[in-house]
Amino acid sequence: MTQPAPRHRPSASLQHQLVWLLLSVVGMFGAGIGLSLWFSLESSREDQQRFIQHEAEQTRTGVMRQLEYYRKLLDNSARDPGLVDLMRNGTIEPKQQWARSRQVLLPEILGVALVDSHGNVLGDAGALRIGPACRQDMKRADALTDGRPRVHREITGAEHVDLLAPVRDARGDLLGGVFLSVRLTQFQRALDDSIQPGHAAVLVDAHEKTIVGRGEISGHVREIRLPVADTDWTLIVQTPVQWLTRSGWRQVMAGLLTLGAVLGVLIVAMVRLRHTMLRDIVSTVDALTALAHDEPVPTIVPHYVEFEAVAADINMIALHLQEQRARLAHLSLTDPLTGLPNRRAFETRFPLAQGLAERQHAVALVMLDIDHFKGVNDRYGHGVGDQVLLALAQSLKALTRRADLAARLAGDEFAVLLSGLDAAGVTAWYQRLSDHFRSELNAFGLELDTGLSAGQTWLGSTASDTLNAALARADRALYRAKARGRGQLAQDTAPGEDVTE
Repeated sequence: MTQPAPRHRPSASLQHQLVWLLLSVVGMFGAGIGLSLWFSLESSREDQQRFIQHEAEQTRTGVMRQLEYYRKLLDNSARDPGLVDLMRNGTIEPKQQWARSRQVLLPEILGVALVDSHGNVLGDAGALRIGPACRQDMKRADALTDGRPRVHREITGAEHVDLLAPVRDARGDLLGGVFLSVRLTQFQRALDDSIQPGHAAVLVDAHEKTIVGRGEISGHVREIRLPVADTDWTLIVQTPVQWLTRSGWRQVMAGLLTLGAVLGVLIVAMVRLRHTMLRDIVSTVDALTALAHDEPVPTIVPHYVEFEAVAADINMIALHLQEQRARLAHLSLTDPLTGLPNRRAFETRFPLAQGLAERQHAVALVMLDIDHFKGVNDRYGHGVGDQVLLALAQSLKALTRRADLAARLAGDEFAVLLSGLDAAGVTAWYQRLSDHFRSELNAFGLELDTGLSAGQTWLGSTASDTLNAALARADRALYRAKARGRGQLAQDTAPGEDVTE
């Protein structure tokens, strides 16, 4: 006894697949939102970095502009042609008087003095407002040639920067120098004019000591350090760390709302897709279940056009299976020798043809008989007779359309149902069949004196026209064809005539 095949257990669930797909989409959208936020943060950081860089460069430009102004002022004074004679020949008093006149003209200048080549002040240092620390700096060996500003904060309220420019004669010999001390308030103003509210800036020397500064920030800050040219100063600009600007927050919120809306639409679409797919699957299962129980199969009507071809195939398969099951209810519907439908198959198919006739479609019934078939069997044997039958069967198969039916009723008697042809069409079909039959005999290598006799009738347009009645009419027409000399087609009635008896 054959063992039933083991039942296959499915390894996947559509619902689980949809859930995983939805979770994957949610994860992807979450990652997208995270990337969007990260990009916004990076963009905000870069914007802030560019802003503070620009602010620091503007502030440094302001500091350098102030410093350059006083350096030019000092250099112009040192290149005064009259200053060379004064440095060579003048006494202390005129030299001090020259310094005091310059000091009066420049209110932002704390002190002005002429110094000799050794850094000694030419005049009263106190009257010229030159402090001890300044005098000490001027005695350095490179004080007149160094050119770097020196910051002094010893006296509160009198913080200043010292500048020195050398005085040389026409031959380039060093005669001394011009000393200038500038209040730090000038540099403080440069910071105040450039730094934005909420930001901080500080100007420090080489020892990180504050020269001037503005503002103070606590917590996390962004910082830019820029060196000031021709000095040992460094400008430090700081801004508070701002994770996102207002426009950045707007972009993030717009992105979140957009992504959330898309995600919501996707969830709704997937839920609806799942519902619709399950509905189509349930309808398919119902159809297959009805088919398995030999019940009327409901037509599958898919919701999505992509499933239409599959549903049509299933509907067609179900229809074919139903028709096949109806035919297989009989012991046999196929002639074993010719492969054509047998009499049972013909009787099963006849009601369909009769139904077409009742709907005013022309349906012809043709009875065929092989001329002198008994003589062929008697003379050449049943093997040759079988080949003759096969030749006719091959011809019928070749010339019969899917909508038609050719069957072997018994012995050398064949019946054909032809639809959609008029009388001329039936005659032309018979002629093609006779020619094809002759070709098939030649293909079998049979040179026989035989042919086809045929009788044709039209199925009636009412239900009173039965199979037996139609066969009887066709049979009478067949006998008339034989009586006329065989090898021809005789018609019982014209299409549309009353065929009831």
